[in-house]
Amino acid sequence: MAKELEMKIFRLEDLLQKISSEILANVAYERTPPAELWAKSEPDINAIRDAAREIRDTMLLLKPERAPSIRRRFRAFMQPIEGFIETLKKSQEQDPNASRKALEYLRAAVTESQEFITMARDIVRSPSEAIQELMKLKEVYDAKEYISKVSIPGAVYARLEHLRRSMEALKLRISSLEQAIQELLKQMDKVQDEISKFHETKES
Repeated sequence: MAKELEMKIFRLEDLLQKISSEILANVAYERTPPAELWAKSEPDINAIRDAAREIRDTMLLLKPERAPSIRRRFRAFMQPIEGFIETLKKSQEQDPNASRKALEYLRAAVTESQEFITMARDIVRSPSEAIQELMKLKEVYDAKEYISKVSIPGAVYARLEHLRRSMEALKLRISSLEQAIQELLKQMDKVQDEISKFHETKES
């Protein structure tokens, strides 16, 4: 899973580099009609949003105890992206500054992406210890699945059959742990929501 996250990070970096070199580096786009700029950038912007969501979800699995900060970094990255989209879609064609304003949002998104990517690389290097154990158990279980398909002598088969049963028990434990992690994430979301409501009440 950590390797998958690393590949997703590379993908996101490639998309951001493409946006930076093909759109942000071209000052002519500041005078481009909003509809034309959106048509040019839409595929890459949608791909960036999808890649960021996948990275966020993988980070939440690898480091559930950092869920609040992961979501905070994700929102900080996505807010200027949404500002870029909204500015282009809602602006009037006669507004000569619409595309320039939208590109300012996009530049802010590229800047915010660095903090998001840094956090993702951090989690690749040091996922939760409990998750690391789950990943190791999964590797052992996958190896057992492969071995079960290979022709082997009877004595060895008996030993592997015992291993198979042990792996089945481990599989059940892994499933229980995964459910516990998902429940923990839900509870953390609820706590975060309650804290947000408390702040809103206090401010009002």
